[in-house]
Amino acid sequence: MIRNSGGRVIAFGAHPDDMEIGAGGMIARLVKEGAKVTMAVVSCPSNSNQRVEEARRGAETLGAEFLLINENRECRVEDVPMYELVRRFDHLIGDLKPDLVITHGKTDLHFDHGLVHTATISAMRRAPCDLIAYLSSPEMNAQSRCVGQCFVNITDTMDTKLAAIACHQSQLPKLDLESSKDLARAMGRLSGFQYAEAYEVLRFRI
Repeated sequence: MIRNSGGRVIAFGAHPDDMEIGAGGMIARLVKEGAKVTMAVVSCPSNSNQRVEEARRGAETLGAEFLLINENRECRVEDVPMYELVRRFDHLIGDLKPDLVITHGKTDLHFDHGLVHTATISAMRRAPCDLIAYLSSPEMNAQSRCVGQCFVNITDTMDTKLAAIACHQSQLPKLDLESSKDLARAMGRLSGFQYAEAYEVLRFRI
């Protein structure tokens, strides 16, 4: 967690709903503790008007600011050249000067998620801030070895996380809110909390 109540956080997600599912509990907790969080969605592959509005509502539910990086067209992350993606991340990180950056895990099975991870790492090459990757997603859950290096207690923000996921109404047939709750409960058992999210620590300054 960031070490001051006025900290700045950027969370990157490849698509709408990724961050709510993977890091919604932590984002809500950080906001509750006084941090300013920007949720940056990289792309919207289809049905953009509805999905962007759902993402705005999801971010608002968590108390975060919403930003769509590729706002001019519907596309997949892989449609954006890596150098361009890194450039946009560079500018955002340079402008906001975050204390903490949250992104996708490197071994996530979704190709677009892995691209966002790579772009984040490259963009942070000179940024003096902490960096963690969220592992609490359906794609990561398919890999039993991805348990996490650290756990965040989201017991007090579990309901907020589920409410944010539920904002993505167009995706609810594909999303299982009970599964998100079950996963958080399982991570909580491993870490001694009622509900938790798992993260990989990529950079942590003491």
